[in-house]
Parts: sequence; structure tokens; C-alpha cells
Amino acid sequence: MRTLLFQGYMWGYILSKSNKTFTINKLSKAGKNKEKLELMDKFILKCTRKLVKISGADLTVTGTENVPVDEPVLYVSNHQGNMDIPLLYATAPQTMAFVAKKEMEKIPLLGYWMKERGCVFIDRENPRSSLKGINQAIASLKDGHPIAIFPEGTRSKSCQMGDFKSGSLRIAIKSGVKVIPVSIKDSYKLIGKKGKNIPAKVSMHYSDPIDPTNFKDTNELAAEVLKHIKQHL
Repeated sequence: MRTLLFQGYMWGYILSKSNKTFTINKLSKAGKNKEKLELMDKFILKCTRKLVKISGADLTVTGTENVPVDEPVLYVSNHQGNMDIPLLYATAPQTMAFVAKKEMEKIPLLGYWMKERGCVFIDRENPRSSLKGINQAIASLKDGHPIAIFPEGTRSKSCQMGDFKSGSLRIAIKSGVKVIPVSIKDSYKLIGKKGKNIPAKVSMHYSDPIDPTNFKDTNELAAEVLKHIKQHL
């Protein structure tokens, strides 16, 4: 039942905001990116907070005071379930764009909103396209826009973590921005085929910033980030 409510509200909300397309396009063409993002964040935050409520999450969030809100950061999180993006967007001290799989760009309306919000789409089967996406994320961070990434690449749908792809941390090494490890615990119990569709205790922790310039390569940085994520799972 919760899954139906979740899907119904999300798509209904997206459709209700389709009239904003003209304004968003107008702001983009005028080069008013700040105004465009402020407009989009206003209704995206409303949507994600409502989705978290619909999911039945008994949510505990800690460590938000660790995030330096006066600078762009790279949020690096484990990925358990469908609710992870709404959870991050609704609870982080900063709004952010996401690095997402290429398939999401093709979803009607949702793909458009994600692209306009600055999300980066990665085609994991195409190295050249993947590199282009990574470079786009690096440029966006250097321009002052926070980004979130899930190095596992796909949902684990359990309390276990999948393979942590260290190459994704190249975004942090090349941009020089601090990394915020994010631990999401038990979100897989919420919406989705593996979800229980009942209220579940979910916790999120934002760890201390990690300076990528202190590490010689992505493997070292990934190991440190992974250690912090696992500490709170």
C-alpha cells in the first residue's frame, strides 16, 4: 500500500509541477542558474520530505553539524534502497545534484527535472560516456555545487554493502572538494520489492569531512571513506 501511495504522490507531484517547465527553461536561457536552482530546490524539497513521510520511515539523523555548508562537498553514501535519494535530499544541510545511472535520464519528466537540477548521468557500459559524466561532475563541484554519489553503483537491497567502486572517488581527487561519508541504515526496509512497506527504523549519519588532498590515490581515499560509512551501519 505504501509503495502505491509513494508512486502516486511522486508522479502526481511531478505532473503538477510540469507548468514550471517554461520558467525553468527561461531562467536557463537567461543564464540565471542560481535562480533556477532555488526554484527547483523549493519544490523538490517539499516532494522528498513528503515521500520520506509516506515511506513510514522512523528516521534518526545525526552528524549534520559535520557538513561545512559554506562550501561544495561530495556526499558519498552506501546505497540500500529506493528511498536513499529522497532521504539524502531531505536531510542534508545542503541541497545537491546526484550522479545517477544513464537509464534515469530517459524517464519522462523525472529525467528532465534531474538534468535541469544538475544531475550527472553515467553510462557504466560506455567508458567514454562515463568519463564525460565524471568530468561534468568535477566541473560542477568546482563551480560550487554539491553532488552526491553512490559508489556501489546499484542498490544492495539489504544491510550488506556491494562492491565499492574506488574509481568514482576520482571526482573528489580531481575537484579537491571535501568528502562527506554518509551511512544509510535499513532504508531497504522501506519502499520497493524488498521493502516491508511498514514503518521501519532508519538511521542516517553524516561523518566528518575528509580532505582528498591527504591521499595519494582513489584507492586510499575510498578505503578511508568506506571505513567511516561502515562505522555507522
